[in-house]
Amino acid sequence: MNNHVEGTTPDGVAWKIHYEVCGSGDDLILLHGGGPGATGRSNYGKNIDALARAFRVWVIDFPGWGQSSKNLNAFGGAGPFQNGARAVIAFMDALGIGRAHLVGNSFGGSAALCVAMEQPERVNRLVLMGPGGGTVPGATGPTEGIRQLQGYYLGEGPTLEKLTAFIGNLVYDSSLITPELIRQRFEASADPAICANPPIVPRPTPPGPETFISRDPRLASVAHRALFIWGQQDKVNPAAGIDSFKVMPNADYVLLNHCGHWAQWEHPERFNDLVLSFLRNP
Repeated sequence: MNNHVEGTTPDGVAWKIHYEVCGSGDDLILLHGGGPGATGRSNYGKNIDALARAFRVWVIDFPGWGQSSKNLNAFGGAGPFQNGARAVIAFMDALGIGRAHLVGNSFGGSAALCVAMEQPERVNRLVLMGPGGGTVPGATGPTEGIRQLQGYYLGEGPTLEKLTAFIGNLVYDSSLITPELIRQRFEASADPAICANPPIVPRPTPPGPETFISRDPRLASVAHRALFIWGQQDKVNPAAGIDSFKVMPNADYVLLNHCGHWAQWEHPERFNDLVLSFLRNP
């Protein structure tokens, strides 16, 4: 079922979150990445049916993307990850979802971790694919993939060349990228409402604790069962960043070979098997 839910922030700003829901069972929310043109459906189109055989699956577009309102920053958090978390909580509140598994890729994984730190009682288990907010030993700045993401709406704005270069950094096997995928993502990214208020742009000051969430002292107290799935060839958030999340006491870690940043899309069968096994077993 395709639908949307509306509400207002504590400051009275209206928001709308588009979602699909299918299946039955315990609630599971799929949280997409922060790249230009991303939507819940485009990120998880190869996973929804498999997961919906065991769970009630909610597939959302974050505010700032897709068919949701274009105002991620209206949620008043310290940064995009925190605003994403507040949007998830607002979505759950509006639909009466008390507690859910959270499955998040990149930006969505970071938002899921922020939900677990802010309102741990709302989270069942976590599945996190290449989340942002980690630290990489020896890194002197953002990766090329992050620079492409942050700069996409600057200068001349969205272009096919920018979008093609960014999508190419999401996967290990570039032969999987079709012209149709590029076209769909570009059209979604070029929405005038998004261009007028991009959800992610470069910060005017160096990144701080709102960005490096792996340094948040609360992370060591996130006792939820968690599964990190990381592509060994991730060019956006390198797999070396996994170590900075190992303060979490009940987390497991899986590295997929021949896999980039988009594990759930590049290796869907392996991903679906891992997630179903992790979420269904005691």
